[in-house]
Amino acid sequence: MQSVPYTRKSVGLFNMMSQYISDLRADKPSCLVFRYVAKTMNAPKLIAAMITLLAYVCWWQWISQFPLQLTSDDALNFARGVQRFSVLEFRPHFPGYPAFIGVAHIAARWCDPQVAVIWVSLISAMLIPLAVARLIFLCVSSLVAAVVGCLLVLSQPLLASIALSGLSDATAILFTLLSLMAASQKQYRWVGVWLGLMLATRPSYFVLALGVGMFPWWHGLHRQLGVKAVVKAYFQASWIIAVIGALSLGFIWAHDGKAYIDEGIRFTQGHFAIWGNTVEGNDATLWQWVIAISNGMGWPVLVAAFLSLLSSVFLVFFQSAKHGASSVHRVNSVSQLAACASVAVAYWTWISLGQNPDNLRHWAPVLFLFLVVIVGQLSWLAKSNELWLVAIMVLAGYDVGRNVAALAQSRLQPQAPIQQAITWIRKHPQIRVIGTNYSVNLVRAQLKGRAVYDMFYPSSQRALSEQAQSDPHSAWRLSGIRLNGHELYAQFPPRFVGERGLYLYQINQ
Repeated sequence: MQSVPYTRKSVGLFNMMSQYISDLRADKPSCLVFRYVAKTMNAPKLIAAMITLLAYVCWWQWISQFPLQLTSDDALNFARGVQRFSVLEFRPHFPGYPAFIGVAHIAARWCDPQVAVIWVSLISAMLIPLAVARLIFLCVSSLVAAVVGCLLVLSQPLLASIALSGLSDATAILFTLLSLMAASQKQYRWVGVWLGLMLATRPSYFVLALGVGMFPWWHGLHRQLGVKAVVKAYFQASWIIAVIGALSLGFIWAHDGKAYIDEGIRFTQGHFAIWGNTVEGNDATLWQWVIAISNGMGWPVLVAAFLSLLSSVFLVFFQSAKHGASSVHRVNSVSQLAACASVAVAYWTWISLGQNPDNLRHWAPVLFLFLVVIVGQLSWLAKSNELWLVAIMVLAGYDVGRNVAALAQSRLQPQAPIQQAITWIRKHPQIRVIGTNYSVNLVRAQLKGRAVYDMFYPSSQRALSEQAQSDPHSAWRLSGIRLNGHELYAQFPPRFVGERGLYLYQINQ
């Protein structure tokens, strides 16, 4: 009895497929899309597209479990900047990030302005694996390597961290990768467009722009076409960067005027001398970066990144001397990867000296460029040296295994640590006074009715102690590190690499 409808369905499906094949042979319009795909995509391309699509479906299914919530003061500043722009009012903070605010303004037409910046960072992060795959293909002309690179990037917890951060990192990294793609194809006007947008999105990436600017020399443009060709390439990119920069500065100046310059001086001095945990404020910053990367990514990845990037830079000189015209493609491929590696090395040096080791997202550009380089090297070794190939495959397996375990662990807690703390405090009305040195403004904005002290100021510690004496159990301390002498009541773990776990203490009398 059950087999009758099943047979009818099978016959109906067979008839439908037969009709579709007849339409295909008759060149009917209903089959134009199918014929176009069949002509333009051979079997390897179709398989690569299907693998990539499946990976993206899985990644989106996983990341959609996390709520779109502000997770830091910087994200709050960006969200406020979408509503009303003013660097003087920290809407957002210096230097203003006009391109990122502009893109978020566009996104706010279709979503809540409070989370528009998160949507921008999320969509930008989703495009980064595709950009990495395209850059790998341009460097080594290997479809397999491109797919491997895409999958490796999707497996990185740091990608999810910057995707949900609501910050400008993901968008700026995407513009950087687009500029590298344009530079590898010698499309220097487009290099200017993408670098201009990248600098207007995240000006601290200026070192990356300087690295991209060396591409004509890596390509040997001065040897092939002369110095005039190099000057022309720089001019084509520079005038577009200047136009975008002028428009960005004009936008900021229209809102804040010359006071913007004074705010820039104040912010820069504070970053390097006061609140920025950098080399001028702490001589151990370089070693702290080593510890942070080793703890977050694993020491094998740290060592592999260091060796892979440096070896790629130095290999270009050896290859240029060893191979002649018969290996032009090989030499060009080596030069392309060496150019990408030099950009990563330059930026890694910069962040080691001038950025906060507590924020591992600063290392994200190095990570993605390292994946471009090492996958390119993997494609070479697959054809020549089996021993090195096995070693790199073991490293890749270690990285993927570690990342998958971290991603699976993040499912246990969908909220960011600061949002976990805010939710916990809301459920305990006896907490009336909070001292914190992390996301002070975000806590104030979302815990209205409670006094929130910034623990950067010594007076805040005195205020908490006085509150604990006058009203026991009402004064609490939220910290990113473990504190001695206070009772730990709650702990809020990070979801991904790059997030900071938080601890909640009750202040004793």
